Amino acid sequence: MAAHISIEHIRSLGGVARTFGAGSAICDYDSNAPRLLFILEGWAARSKMLPNGTRFVTEFVLRGDMISTSLTALSRETVQAITNVTVMVFPDFTSLPKIDTPALFYRIVIAELLRYQARMSERFANIGRRDALEKTGYLLLELGSRIGTSRDYANAEYFDCPLTQADIGDAVGLSTVHINRVLRDMREAGLLSFRNGIVAFLDRPRLMDIVDFDQSYFDTTMI
Repeated sequence: MAAHISIEHIRSLGGVARTFGAGSAICDYDSNAPRLLFILEGWAARSKMLPNGTRFVTEFVLRGDMISTSLTALSRETVQAITNVTVMVFPDFTSLPKIDTPALFYRIVIAELLRYQARMSERFANIGRRDALEKTGYLLLELGSRIGTSRDYANAEYFDCPLTQADIGDAVGLSTVHINRVLRDMREAGLLSFRNGIVAFLDRPRLMDIVDFDQSYFDTTMI
């Protein structure tokens, strides 16, 4: 099972590489050139600004994920680099139908759209039906599954996470103060630790059971 399209598949199709510095806009809803961008390295956030001036992160975009400037414009979202981000840029054949596109590229784009839809469905359920600890734990479990984890000297699974507590709060609809309290509660309960840019799963099976996490929705056999 793969949580994203392999970088090898993306590189094999050519395209133009481009790098964005941390904090810069990768695309927004005013973009007028239809493009498909695949993340080769780095983290980005797809977000909307609400009428009250607050930000809501609809998704974190990771290595292997696809960004459609057409979809971004339709959704009136902005995609901003959290770290330095390198993308591979392709013309968007869905908006420019006369482009001669390899069959593999069609399959990759369709598979990424399916993955995106599956993640969004889980996001809606997570935001609407879980409490603060559950929705935060679920988000971090999902990110760990998508980006991949390693094991440290204590044999705990972990992953490097460049997000701030404010980023996490914007993704689950909680204040930074509330996120700080939830992370402390999870650490004290022996479930998860988030310190110095590292998320460590102290008891991943128990956390998965508490939040009812099933990563099978990442799966697609199209590629």
